[in-house]
Amino acid sequence: MKIIENIQEPRLQESVLLAESVGGTRIALARTPGYSTCAAFFGLRFGSNHVHFRNPEGKIVHVPWGSAHFLEHKLFEGREEKVFDRFGRLGANFNGGTSFARTSYYFVTSQYFEAATEVLLDFVQDPLITEERVEKEKGIIEQEVRMYEDDPNYRGYFLLLRALYHKHAIRISPGGPVEEVHRTTAADLQACYDAYYRPHNLCLSLAGDFDPEQILAALEPQLQGPRPGTAEAIFEDEPALPAHERLEEEFSVSRPHVWLGWRDPSGPGSGLDQLRHRILSSLVLDLVFEHSSPWYEELYQQGAVDDSFGSQFSCDEDWSYASVEMVTENPDRFLSGVRATVARFAEVGPDASAVERIRRAAWGGAVSSSQTPASLASANLASLLQGTRPFAVLDLLDSIQLDEVAQRAREMFLPE
Repeated sequence: MKIIENIQEPRLQESVLLAESVGGTRIALARTPGYSTCAAFFGLRFGSNHVHFRNPEGKIVHVPWGSAHFLEHKLFEGREEKVFDRFGRLGANFNGGTSFARTSYYFVTSQYFEAATEVLLDFVQDPLITEERVEKEKGIIEQEVRMYEDDPNYRGYFLLLRALYHKHAIRISPGGPVEEVHRTTAADLQACYDAYYRPHNLCLSLAGDFDPEQILAALEPQLQGPRPGTAEAIFEDEPALPAHERLEEEFSVSRPHVWLGWRDPSGPGSGLDQLRHRILSSLVLDLVFEHSSPWYEELYQQGAVDDSFGSQFSCDEDWSYASVEMVTENPDRFLSGVRATVARFAEVGPDASAVERIRRAAWGGAVSSSQTPASLASANLASLLQGTRPFAVLDLLDSIQLDEVAQRAREMFLPE
């Protein structure tokens, strides 16, 4: 086991030990004295978008939509015993998740931390994928997919993504369409696992009141050795402008639910570039739409928005968009009000005192989101997968300049 760095963060009185196994798995250990719970997150940069790729042997592979999510299900089945039963005996709360670009597995426990960590590393690194097991799981995944398709929030969100993007994989939900679930084979899932689930692609983040040296000594024999080779994702070229100005879909809801989105021509890349882009974009949205903002107050007084209003920003290496949503009887009033407000905001620019207030609030939010072992382990895993240092968000927030925020607002809210 190689120690990479011991990061000290005096502003938070936190420290993170970064290490790397012989096989190349990156590890973050955060000691949280006095906490009764410990948490472990194990993940990799492989998600629902990765359906076309060149595997480490150079072969082009195409798998069904939803394969990463299906594979997550199969790993939880375990090789000889269901993972649910193994964690249950240890009293650990566990789960996993598949997003567009990542898959992660985690547990939180107040006892038997080392034993639970052994279970986590075992089922992720040593699955059993057979045709019989895959066929048995299809009905379960179909039910999950149909459950999401019956949710108006889910339907509207992906309707927006289909309006924003012509070809990009995020137009398809992580679970994939039902017909794609049913055409998935064990060979498809094995191809994904063999291409991406390699030791040097995996990251492990642990937080709790433990002895880091003792934990590292226990981890080394449980982590797989070197397995060289890297898969290369293949994505279609995406036009710079949105696919549709407006899409509508009928659904059984009491009032219309409306989404409005703005997309960037391309993604922000990776590492610190992506993190800075995410921070600036989130600050801009808060400056306009946070409930204490005078811009939001004006919209509220006009009756253009109400308490059902929400906003979000999302990006990864190759996509980037902002969106707002609301349930309203008058979608056109909502849309015209928001469009007029962001146009004026982009023209006038942000107020310096407002930027400082929002920046401080974001700083506090970043701190509060790492106050438990589970949230700290999750944040550190996100940093490892993003290619940034833990706590880098604080340094970037401190360095943000007023003109950067103004420039980002002009870029984000282009009418086209």
